[in-house]
Amino acid sequence: MEKKVFIGLDYSKLTVDVSCFHIKNMEEVLYQQFENSEEGMLELIKWARKLFKDTKQWLVCGEYTGLYSMTSTYVFNEKGIDLWLENPSQIKLSSGIRREKNDKVDSKDIALYALRFIERVRLYNPESDVLIKIRELVRLKDRLTKCKMLIAVPAKELKQVQKNCKEVDYIKNTSDILIMDMDGKIIEIEKRMLTLLKTDPNLKQLYKLITSVVGVGMQTAIYILIHTWGFTAFETPRQLACYSGVVPFSKQSGTSLKGKSQISHIANKKLKTLLHMCALNAVRIDPFLKAYYERKTKEGKHKMSTLNNVRNKLLHRICAVVKSGEEYDKNYQSRATNEIVDKAEIQVVNIDLDAA
Repeated sequence: MEKKVFIGLDYSKLTVDVSCFHIKNMEEVLYQQFENSEEGMLELIKWARKLFKDTKQWLVCGEYTGLYSMTSTYVFNEKGIDLWLENPSQIKLSSGIRREKNDKVDSKDIALYALRFIERVRLYNPESDVLIKIRELVRLKDRLTKCKMLIAVPAKELKQVQKNCKEVDYIKNTSDILIMDMDGKIIEIEKRMLTLLKTDPNLKQLYKLITSVVGVGMQTAIYILIHTWGFTAFETPRQLACYSGVVPFSKQSGTSLKGKSQISHIANKKLKTLLHMCALNAVRIDPFLKAYYERKTKEGKHKMSTLNNVRNKLLHRICAVVKSGEEYDKNYQSRATNEIVDKAEIQVVNIDLDAA
């Protein structure tokens, strides 16, 4: 990719700080601040065009900040301008030691990051409208679930401590009513998500393939779909496994540091938790994973380590069915085992005939 103009965006709730420069004159960094809105993004493009007319030479880079970066993605995509949204931690760790910290400096660092690591560029490909809507519904569901816990736990504990108190009874009854209402809303949201999935044939098929894997349910399938952008964000199953926090990494340095391989805490914790629940279900109802779990634990392997291996296996199964386009065959391993046994018996018969 050949780019000559690098534009760094530092998003905040109300504004976007912009720094840009031409590769032939990097010392002259131009700066401006715009409103974080559709009108502000159009003004940004108009300002940059006065400086550098050819938008094909632009590479716009910003931190992925969810809601705050959403408006710019719509505008730049509509105008056909290349946009790269990068992990904020990646940009921060690559910037080295910084004594000064403000939005103007940050936008300049982002523009420099785009220049230095242009070979790593991954242009933002807009997700389908259906996935974006489902993602927002998932976030609403998570907020309601968190609110349920904030209401239910204190009310229950208070009731256990003070049993004969009218005010406590009122708090407990009110909490129960609110929780019942939120439970109903959560069920309504889940139905709405499934209805949206059915409107997109590709997502509907992907959902069907994912849930065909033993142990994987609706919630995990939807989370995987929105975090992989419909299986377009990751090239290999290992990349998805790393993102989900189920791949162990070694920690060694010289002769003094030789730690055991451990999973990294840099991961999507929610997806990791969902996969853990899937693994618990899988070792209970899938005969092959159950046998694997029992065999490894009898050999002395830690239960959590074995469950982590099961999580990894489930992710690889999910990626395999998505790649093949065929639902998971629950009897595949059984047939494969029988074929191995049959081949072994044929070899034994042949040896006996040769001996005779």
